[in-house]
Amino acid sequence: MAAAAGAFAGCANGRASSSMPSCRRPPRFHVFSKMFQPPVTKSPEALCELMKSAGANGIQWTVRKGGHATPENVGTELPRLVKVAESFGLKCESICTGIVDGDDPESVKIAKVAADCGICQMRVGYYFYDEKTETFAQSMERFKRSFASLARLGEKTGVKAAYQNHSSWGPAIFGGVVWDIYECLRDLDPRWIGIEYDPMHAYLETYESWRRGFDLVSPWIASIDLKDFRYKMDAKTPGMMAKDMVAAGEGVVPWGEVKSRVAANCIDPLYIVHFEYDFDKTDLKKTIATEIATFRKALG
Repeated sequence: MAAAAGAFAGCANGRASSSMPSCRRPPRFHVFSKMFQPPVTKSPEALCELMKSAGANGIQWTVRKGGHATPENVGTELPRLVKVAESFGLKCESICTGIVDGDDPESVKIAKVAADCGICQMRVGYYFYDEKTETFAQSMERFKRSFASLARLGEKTGVKAAYQNHSSWGPAIFGGVVWDIYECLRDLDPRWIGIEYDPMHAYLETYESWRRGFDLVSPWIASIDLKDFRYKMDAKTPGMMAKDMVAAGEGVVPWGEVKSRVAANCIDPLYIVHFEYDFDKTDLKKTIATEIATFRKALG
């Protein structure tokens, strides 16, 4: 498959090559483009120039409704975005999509365009438990069928599907505790489907048990999201704690242990830097460079 061969030529798909003594290449830090859409940056060119000057290695473009590229125009918009990034010396190894059905023709179109662009990973959309119409077991069977379709899409196109564990939408979100993702991944080939592992959400959702979840899904970890948080009193619910998103290194996520577990499990992840907090926009280059440098020091 030509598209698949092109995708795998430029980037690893999570698990490191055993031929490398350290199990990993030098870490790559790509920036999630979501927070830098207009008016924060005026154009893809301005975004890429900024990221290159701040020390990023690449960009994870949004390819979804309201994103830098849209599903209906992916055939023209995504190749242009990749070309712009490459003109600034930035890599495009991963995209962020809203794909939830790997058999849907639009999903196939997005993945094929991504493969032609040399992209090897695609973050997919989210799934939700439905307690009103399904039992827990029925929901899990639905998720497993969906994951199987995503794995077929990955195998067909050579672009690995990756599901992000998340915690921000309450108990309905599938994947917050990570082990439920494992139940859907355990029988699937990690070459074609995996997880975009988010330590911040895992730590917030499962606290000290995040270690068990990490080890459980480690064979499927394709990329790792970078963001930090700390606890604060919840103004809406007195006596309860809420998360407060903060800059890299100012929160409670144990990045030193994340680094250790990446090495122990011989993972070669793509690191994707998020800017989910209210960051300083008066000097964007300094803000981004500081964030990347902090994570590079913690994880490099």
